[in-house]
Amino acid sequence: MRIFALTVLAGLLLSATADQPFAAGPISDVGSHVTKDEVMATLKALPPNSGTEQIMKMVDVGKLDVGVAIMRRQPGTQNAVVHDSLTEVYYILSGSGVLTTGRKVKDLKPMDPNGRVVKELAGPSSSGPTIEGGHSQHFVAGDTIIIPAGVGHWYSSLESTVDYLVVRIDPDRKIPLK
Repeated sequence: MRIFALTVLAGLLLSATADQPFAAGPISDVGSHVTKDEVMATLKALPPNSGTEQIMKMVDVGKLDVGVAIMRRQPGTQNAVVHDSLTEVYYILSGSGVLTTGRKVKDLKPMDPNGRVVKELAGPSSSGPTIEGGHSQHFVAGDTIIIPAGVGHWYSSLESTVDYLVVRIDPDRKIPLK
């Protein structure tokens, strides 16, 4: 009877943990904190007259990795981008413009697999000059935008320099931890 009870208990424990998160590495038992001062210092360090980005933190949270980056875009011609498996959440810190999203990116071409965008920032991605028949939305500082994986996104018009915080959700763990 004791062996039967232990077998049942082991089975219950295995089934209870079967869908628990799988970690690629050690998961911290504390949260990760990015302070306002860190965000402001990172923004200040970005080149003033160019579009650029800097990942501040990328952590293993179990079944996927989640990170925070700071990005800057300047008015002028932008390309549309599609990330294969990366979902992004933008929080607009300053600036305004129009973001167009959609799945029909004109002349879509894969980005260089050895380039910085793919290796360090966003994983496998493609780009093209515009989005055809997409949804255009005006945004301002304080807005939040969610861009699911596989959806093209394109700053079709920027009224000023735009600084924004990006939360990156990386289920395929393509972006290096930081």
